[in-house]
Amino acid sequence: MTEQRRYLITGGTSGIGAMCARHLTAEGNRVWVTGTRDSSVRAAVQAGDAAGSSVCDVAEAATVETAFDEAVHALGGLDGVFLNAGIDGQGLPAEQLSAETFQRVLQVNVVGALHCAQAAYRRLDRPGVILINSSVNAIRPERHFADYNAGKAAVASLAQSLALDWSDQQLTVIALCPGYFRTRMTEQYLDDPQVSAELLARIPAGRFGREADVGATVSFLLSGRAEFLTGALIPLAGASNI
Repeated sequence: MTEQRRYLITGGTSGIGAMCARHLTAEGNRVWVTGTRDSSVRAAVQAGDAAGSSVCDVAEAATVETAFDEAVHALGGLDGVFLNAGIDGQGLPAEQLSAETFQRVLQVNVVGALHCAQAAYRRLDRPGVILINSSVNAIRPERHFADYNAGKAAVASLAQSLALDWSDQQLTVIALCPGYFRTRMTEQYLDDPQVSAELLARIPAGRFGREADVGATVSFLLSGRAEFLTGALIPLAGASNI
């Protein structure tokens, strides 16, 4: 039997965050999730996907601090965090982007990741793991997603920078770079036959990501057995060239 570990997942009520919460909980770990709505965080606990939850907007540092304190108090500490919370871009050509919305994407996806990483730094048991959800778009930008691409590239660089600063303090910092998984954020593209076919044509593995793919990967990266991967960007995209 594997050792029971204690994890916090931001944005853990939907999409990749929810997939990982279910997977980690099923393995016997204790998982705390955050989300932006009381109804969604309650539903995650009621479904048995998490041991507890907090309402949290990662762009607001005060709510991040409260959520981390609640998790530490309830779980008796934290061994790792999966900083997954984020929002999509506008899906528009660069010349049509709203600067205000662009700033919101960066505030949530980048500044939010910093808020959570700093909170984790102050609370994680050592040795500990900080896994940040970036995107394959950070490595290979996608057309009409300049805001999302830029934000996720910044998140990847942030993870590498934190690894430089913190790896000598028994903290492993890794960026996960997923490709297309079926989530609320991507279903509009995957449910469009033409768009779906175009995306699949650029994925050599011939399929989109599955819950087991990301669940098993995140489980390993958070397990404490990936210490020497600190500073790495881990693509999880079926060799996608998107």
